Parts: sequence; C-alpha cells; structure tokens
Amino acid sequence: MKKIILALAVASVTAVSALSALAEESNPAIVHRQGIYKTMAGHMTAMKSILFLGFEAPADLAFHAQGILDGFGHMGNAYPPGSDKGETKAKPEIWTQPDKVKQRAMDAVGAAKALVAATAGTDKGATIAAFKSMGEKCKACHDDFRKE
Repeated sequence: MKKIILALAVASVTAVSALSALAEESNPAIVHRQGIYKTMAGHMTAMKSILFLGFEAPADLAFHAQGILDGFGHMGNAYPPGSDKGETKAKPEIWTQPDKVKQRAMDAVGAAKALVAATAGTDKGATIAAFKSMGEKCKACHDDFRKE
C-alpha cells in the first residue's frame, strides 16, 4: 500500500510540474504536441518499470504499448505552420525535411506496432527487444529533429 501511495504522490508532483511548464507556452500546437509526447514518454517509462525494474504488472504492458501507438495516431497535425514559434525543442529541420520526418515517423509507428504485437504474447524477451527497438526509433528522430 505504501508503494502505491508513494507512486501516486510522485505521479501527482510530476503531473503538476509538467502542467505548469505547459501552461507557460501559449502556442496551442506546441502545447498539443508536447502533451502527446509526454504521454508517450510516460508509457515508455511505465514499461521500463515493468520490464527492467521489477514492477509486477506484466498485464499492463499491452495497455502501455497501445498508448504509444495511439499517441502516434495524433501526431499528424502536431507540426502545422507557425508551430515553430514559441518554446519548442523542435529543430528547424523538422519543417524543411518532410521526407525524412515522414520516414522517421513511419519507422516509429512500425516499431510501436511491433511492440503492441510483442506484448500480446508471453515472451518477455520478445517484448524487451521490441521495447528497445521502439526506443531506438524514438532516439533516431530525436537525434535528427530535437534540440538538446
């Protein structure tokens, strides 16, 4: 019970901190995409806790994998013209290299689909491999299109 209470307290503090940071940004497109990315990162973090840190919730893996895939479904309109103005970590190249962005997105969606498929099974090794692949696809896009 203490672990649950601690986890809820940490989650609440994290959520409040994230919301206050988002509240400072006034460009709605930036707020939208940052919210989606934070949600997807939260799913990755939760999966990490189950796969590598010993948190006992293997049934939750499929939920988190599907959440990541669902997040990609909302990214299509996340970079409209003008959304480079404001507090964004997006590099200018994201607007000037659409073909490369599209390829990175397709790679990440493919990895998310593979992660969903892996979590439908019982092979933890396959799920770990798919999780690592998802992380690699995220990193590739971050390397190309996200400021430090």
